[in-house]
Amino acid sequence: MKKKILVIIGARGIGDLIYHLPLLRSLHATYGQKIIILSNKVNQSKEVFKNETFLKKIIEFDNYRYGIFRTLINIIKFKNLINKLNVNYLILTANYRRLILPVLLSNVKVKNIFGVGIFKINKDRSLDHLTISERLLKYTNKLNLRKKVNNFFLTTRKLKSSKYTTHKKIFVSIDSHHDQNNWPTKNYLLIIDKLVKKNKVFVNFAPNKKFFLKKFPEKFIKSKRIIFTYKKKISDIIKLIYQSDIIIGNESGPVCLGSSLKKKVHAIYLPIHTKPESKIIYKKNKYYNANKLSSKTIIKKIIKSI
Repeated sequence: MKKKILVIIGARGIGDLIYHLPLLRSLHATYGQKIIILSNKVNQSKEVFKNETFLKKIIEFDNYRYGIFRTLINIIKFKNLINKLNVNYLILTANYRRLILPVLLSNVKVKNIFGVGIFKINKDRSLDHLTISERLLKYTNKLNLRKKVNNFFLTTRKLKSSKYTTHKKIFVSIDSHHDQNNWPTKNYLLIIDKLVKKNKVFVNFAPNKKFFLKKFPEKFIKSKRIIFTYKKKISDIIKLIYQSDIIIGNESGPVCLGSSLKKKVHAIYLPIHTKPESKIIYKKNKYYNANKLSSKTIIKKIIKSI
């Protein structure tokens, strides 16, 4: 009997989707079947995985945390959705109880839930010292799949390279998830001011953070060499990153995309909030610990390398 595979991704981040690629590719290679994905609508997986060949289809769902009454209703709806898909092999990669319960209640014969303890609804804390990407690889290896494909690179066959120009295209991402890992914007302004004289600069931040525009001087707002990307879809952002020569930014989704597209990446991180996790994607990335290096030193190193 052929495996009909369902993978449920509850994670919110774009970077988290990149970290799922080895699991999804290994499943596809092992069983020779395209995969159905139930994915948190916030992570925009339909756009990120748009060119991947392991997909059968992606169905988005709302993984927001609600009150008890609505949560119970959502558990029943989610269980019914899983049953409707009529799969015989299910993997849930997040250990949220609001997802674990409908999975346990579903009719699927083989269920594998990452990150749970002996009693299924409790969490396995033994791997808390690892990053999300490291944990995903660990749980993927425990599946003992016949074929392992540890490939974090997005498929680029439908993406077009930019035409040759004398100036470089530089993609600068100035925010991060919840803005916890943000390097001060004034530092990015200094970098952009240096680079924009001879290069084209794309400035990226989330669509709901237009307040960042107030931090940019008028000469940047009016400059034809600076393009703000906050209005663009994630698929367009991926194309811009693919066409760029260099990616600079906080350790966050765009840096993970740049790594997955094998770009020259300069990532700044604050160790109190995050680790240089995207290094697992592409080992050639350059990282700057904002707690150990002064802003002046980081700026100097980045500018010198370009």
